[in-house]
Amino acid sequence: MSVLRWLGRLVIPLLVAAALLVDARLEPASSTEEVEPPELRTEVTVPPPDALTSSWFCPVVSMRAVAVGRAEAAAELLLTNTTGVTASVSVELRGATTGRRFVMTEVPPRSTQTLVASNYIDDELAGALVEASSGGLAVTRRFISPLGIDEARCSSLLSESWYAPGGDTQVDALHSLAIMNPLPRDSIVDVTFATEAEFGPFVASALRGLVVPAWSTIVIDVGEHARRRDVVASIVEARTGRVAVDSFVAYDGTVGRRGFSAELATATPHERWHLPVPGVDDHTRMWLRVLNPSDDVAEVEVEVITDGADGDRLTFAVASRDVIELVVEAPSARAPGLTTLLADPGMPFGLTVVSSNAIPIVVWVETLVGSAANPLTDLPNTSARQPDDDPEQASRATTIVAQTDEGGSDLDATQLEPEADSSANDAVPDENSPDAPAALIEPVLVARSGLAHVPGIGQARLRWLTVIPSEAGSETVLMIQMDPSETSRRVVVGTLEAQTVAVIDVPPSGVATHRLASGTTRLLMSDTPFAASVWQAKAGGAGLSVAHPVGW
Repeated sequence: MSVLRWLGRLVIPLLVAAALLVDARLEPASSTEEVEPPELRTEVTVPPPDALTSSWFCPVVSMRAVAVGRAEAAAELLLTNTTGVTASVSVELRGATTGRRFVMTEVPPRSTQTLVASNYIDDELAGALVEASSGGLAVTRRFISPLGIDEARCSSLLSESWYAPGGDTQVDALHSLAIMNPLPRDSIVDVTFATEAEFGPFVASALRGLVVPAWSTIVIDVGEHARRRDVVASIVEARTGRVAVDSFVAYDGTVGRRGFSAELATATPHERWHLPVPGVDDHTRMWLRVLNPSDDVAEVEVEVITDGADGDRLTFAVASRDVIELVVEAPSARAPGLTTLLADPGMPFGLTVVSSNAIPIVVWVETLVGSAANPLTDLPNTSARQPDDDPEQASRATTIVAQTDEGGSDLDATQLEPEADSSANDAVPDENSPDAPAALIEPVLVARSGLAHVPGIGQARLRWLTVIPSEAGSETVLMIQMDPSETSRRVVVGTLEAQTVAVIDVPPSGVATHRLASGTTRLLMSDTPFAASVWQAKAGGAGLSVAHPVGW
């Protein structure tokens, strides 16, 4: 009897141990399914509607002359609520002298609200932390400068590393980096550069172990550390803490180039990049920059994706922590250089950049149009539409898009928003609709002059959100690039209210264009992951700007 009692007491602990072992084996699997894949946490995205909060970090929302030389820049915050309920939003403006200033607002369902930072804070440099009590909020910025207007995203993430390949420190260039530390502890960062003049990294001792105080934004004048360089790529790496980084470039016109560019830096290198662009012609200049921030040599292949014959292709190597610049231009009588990519003039195309040996890289494009691109020549008017507010400037207009997509058909709006009610199926006709009058669908995008830096798309997505600030007289073109090997190539353009505006059938090349209304917010959806960019020729003398859609 005592033996049986002893065996019974022994079996019970063994069963408990077995149960704990089984539970331990199952737990990692269930946790892994709930955790977001790492690559999604390193990309700027709109938090899902069921998220507990939406947090956005805007390194700069107001910048005066002290930051970018003679190019004072102010900013408008664009708060877009993608959900069907009102979003309560807190905007914390942070300036060095004013300190922290809070602005509370409510953004109605499926709408965009504008907030001007200078109405609440008067610092020479200010950043913003934007938070909502629910998911579904997107935050972008519109920068207004005497040298031009540009759009830039705020960041939905903080990172230990940021990359900005679009710099220039020549005599007419004003290049700055703004580093934001929104956390309660100081951050220590190292800033290094890669230039065309040096092989490998260019290290400025003053930027090693740089302290970014808590709750603040600091600005670095890159020209003080990397003097007189045509190509400057910046790498910001945090030893402690995490930060967000903006890149600003302005050409002041002293030697002809004129324009202003503001972009959120890139947080994550990728092995494959997509860049849909409107095109090049005699009055448009374009350069492709490839930065290798790793410790190994990257073997890179670049291909021009176009409707014409097989696109041009180049293969080259980028040394560790170095940068390569390629010229993208139309064929001419002279032989192309070893770092020249050829593209059909006046036609939209896509650029695909791949690291063939799996070393992650960062890719940006720089574009100069109009008189800014060719300052010594009076440019003829090649546009189909004459700008009417400045006849003298109109003589220097230039065309950077030769063809827009006029196809499309109505599609059930539930494909845009599953929870939409039946009334959302009635699309509101506008200039994006295929039923719009032909006069509203002009086959050109006109910019008199301007500068744009365009970060590549490192992760193609099924859904994108575009926010286009209102600008009277401006022309806006949506660029779409898909993998030509995909069988399904259809993109739906809709409103936040889940109304279908147009359906774009992307041609076999995988590249398409579509005209958008100014001052609109659009949702882009597809069954196939795709890349998108929004190019806008601004009214008046504001020039060219490019908006990077936000993953959604």
